[in-house]
This record gives sequence, C-alpha cells and structure tokens, in this order.
Amino acid sequence: MSPYGLYLLLCGVGSFAAKTAFTLNLIYQATVVGLSPLQLVLVGTLMEAVCFVAQVPTGVIADRYSRRLSVVVGYLLMGAGLLVWGLLPTYAAILVANVIWAIGAVCVDGAEEAWASSEIDQEQVTKAFVRGGQLAQAGTLLGIGAAVALTAVEPALPIVVGAVLTLALGVLLAAVMTENNWTPATRKGGVRLSGVLVAIVGGTLFAGMSSEGFDRLSQPFLLPLLGDHPVELVFGALAAFAALGSIVVTGLAGRWIDVVRPQRIGRVLAVVQAATAVGMIALGLSNHWWTAVGLYLGVRLLRDSAAPILNIWLVSATEPGSRATVFSIVAQADALGQVAGGPPAGVVAQRGAIGSGISVAGLFVLPAVVLYALAARVKPAAAVRDASQAGGLRSR
Repeated sequence: MSPYGLYLLLCGVGSFAAKTAFTLNLIYQATVVGLSPLQLVLVGTLMEAVCFVAQVPTGVIADRYSRRLSVVVGYLLMGAGLLVWGLLPTYAAILVANVIWAIGAVCVDGAEEAWASSEIDQEQVTKAFVRGGQLAQAGTLLGIGAAVALTAVEPALPIVVGAVLTLALGVLLAAVMTENNWTPATRKGGVRLSGVLVAIVGGTLFAGMSSEGFDRLSQPFLLPLLGDHPVELVFGALAAFAALGSIVVTGLAGRWIDVVRPQRIGRVLAVVQAATAVGMIALGLSNHWWTAVGLYLGVRLLRDSAAPILNIWLVSATEPGSRATVFSIVAQADALGQVAGGPPAGVVAQRGAIGSGISVAGLFVLPAVVLYALAARVKPAAAVRDASQAGGLRSR
C-alpha cells in the first residue's frame, strides 16, 4: 500500500474506531460501571495529565528512533487500553485503561503526520492532509451511528469493537507501513523555533483555551431552546450535519492552500479562527432556536476544518528531523490551553449565564487570530530560513 493510501486509511478507519468507542463512553461509565460524578472527572483528568506529560518525550522518541515504530506501538496501545476499558467494568480498570490509551494516543499524535509528510510525494502532501481531514469527519459520522446501534445490543460493545478495529490497524501497520525517506534526528539537532512556529504554538494555546468552554457549555445552552424535541435525535442530527459541513469546508479550503505557500495557509487559518470567534460570541448572545443552531453548527464545522489546515502549515514550517516533536509541542499547547481556559468560562457561566461563558470562550480565540495573521505576514523565504530550510518545501 502506498503511503498516501495508508494515511487516508488511518484517517478514516482510525476516526471511525475512535468515535465508535467514545461517542457513548460516558454513559457506559456512569450506568454500567457506576462511576460517580467525581470519579468521571478524575478519569478525564488522569487522561489529560498523561497526554500532557507524555507529548514531547514521545515526539522526541519518534524523531530520533522511528516514526513508524511510534505509530505502530501507539495504535496497539490504544487498542489494548480500549479492550481493558470495555471488558473490565471497574473503576480501577478504567483508570489503568486510560493510562494505556493516553500513552498510545500521544505516540501516534504528531508521529503520524510527520511520517506522512516525509513519505508521501511532496506534490501530494497538501491533498493528503485535506482528504485525510475529510475522511476523518466521514469516519466520525459513521462512528456515531455505529455507537448508537451497538449500544442497543450491549453498552460495552462499541468500546470493544473500537478496540478490535484499533488493534487491527496496529497489526496492519506493522505489516505494510514503510519508512524510506526519513533519517533520525541527532541529539545536537532538536527543534529550532522560528517566529512562525512560536506564533503557531501561541495561537494553538489560545484556540485550545476556547475549546472547553464551547464543548462543555454549548449543548446545555441549547437545551432550554429545544422545547419538546427529542434531545438524542436533535443532537445526533446536529453532529451529523456538522461532520458533513466540515467535509465540504475542508475541501474548499484545500483548493486555496498548498504546502509550498505557507503565507496563504496562515491567512486561511486566521480567517477560519476569526469566523469561529465571531460565531462563538454570537452564539452566547443568541436567544432564538434557529439562530443558535446555525451558529452552533457553524462553529463546529469551522473548528473541525481548522485541524487539517494547521497540519499543512506545520509541515511547511518545520524541519523533517524535528517534525514529530513540533507536532507534539503544538498538541501540548492545545492541551494546556484547554486546562487553562475551561475554568474561567465555567465560572462566568456559573455566576452569570451559560451563554456568557460561551461568549467568553469565543474571546479567547481572538489572540489566536492575531498571532496567526502575524505569522502569515512572514515571507516564505524568511520562514524557510528561520526553520532551517523547512522540510515541507524540499524537492524530491
């Protein structure tokens, strides 16, 4: 299998497996395992803590030893963690499963994109990330439906099915994944941060600060506006529309950006984040059902579309030898932002109104817009010089 085809397979099937396992996972933990609200929070806190601590070390390992090995081990660990999660319905087992899954997730995070950017023909890199983002959203859409159907048979079944699919991906990768266009980073090398990369990391931090407020508060905000409509069907339909919309938006963005035009990528991402900020602020102020739903869908699809655009920009702004490490640093900034931004939005929502918390979360995105816009002003030649001839621009 070609690296291009394998990357698309990972995006689609990996997203499907993850969404199948996690869509109704909280319901499983609360009803089948019987976790208390505090235990549910501690499970999530442990997962975020492990991801945060392990991000950069696993990125360095991937750059210095093998990205292929990091990705293979990551999928096997994620599958093993989900299997423990679904087969052993106890609090202790779920904590252990979270640690296993989180370590696997950070092994894949960054290493997968860095591997793809090195192994896929350079003229196909942009197309791969755009198509990969679209297939990931399609996998998300199908995974939601699969989770609902499998839960009707047995509450733990979606988690077990997601585990088996993830393990199968790990075995497949061990058999067919190649690594021909990469050389290990030296200990003297490391990450050379340019002004562009610093701006990207900072922008990701602020964008992450907005995530928790929107994710945790948007659905409770919409609930009073639902009236007598069935909650499960409404939010399921909204998730489906958001996934379909992000596929379209990602495809449209892919027509305007390319890995050899980093300035254009930055401008597109700045516009996407600006629209996201406006949408979140307006959502918090809205009090009409159809207006709120339209804004909610718009924000969701814009946020989903931002990820592949950011990946393409990172490829163009990083050296091949440190790319996995940089991706991990960016992911760590996102995680730190979520930890820092959630409580302020929650406090505002608690003391005022839920909509106010969402609007505050939208304000957190504005510094990201400024940072991305400033980074986009750097001329390509300067960006390449700052990043020591970024690998995304190398010719084959």
